[in-house]
Amino acid sequence: MIALAHLLVVLVLIKLFRLDRTEAFAALLFGVFIDLDHIFGMVDFVKAQGVTGALDLEAALSSDIQWKSLLHNPIAAMIIAPASVGFRNAVPLLAWGLHLAMDWVQIEVLGVLSAPEMVLIAALVGALVLMEKRDLDSSTGRTNSYPAVVGHMFRQAEDEVSGFFGRVKRTLVSPSIFS
Repeated sequence: MIALAHLLVVLVLIKLFRLDRTEAFAALLFGVFIDLDHIFGMVDFVKAQGVTGALDLEAALSSDIQWKSLLHNPIAAMIIAPASVGFRNAVPLLAWGLHLAMDWVQIEVLGVLSAPEMVLIAALVGALVLMEKRDLDSSTGRTNSYPAVVGHMFRQAEDEVSGFFGRVKRTLVSPSIFS
């Protein structure tokens, strides 16, 4: 599946199970960010095909370039299972398993950027908005409009991203973890 589909599935997982920040990080790491290995394949692909070739989806799909690392192989369970033990829950294993299952469905059944995949993405966005509306209505004690809910979701995302980068910046400026 495309990265957006993986991200949306993990966000639904986070909302559905009401994961805390550590668990959400584990879900994102093993459910979405394992696709960062495709960057290494893209470097090799651009070397072979040139920059203009990088924009040709058919060329990329038919290329002999190795796009995926060991983490996209079931043998990676030997890495992921101990990570789940380290996190003291099954979130890494569940997120990784969903990622592999989604990739398999895309390759073997749906096809890349297929109409069913786009329908799945739309359904996941709808599910996220509905879950957020339920939570927001419950916490505020009133019925919120869907535009208000979407606005709230964007503000939450902005706060999380800026908070994350703020913590990274503070760590880089004052690395107290090494003192």
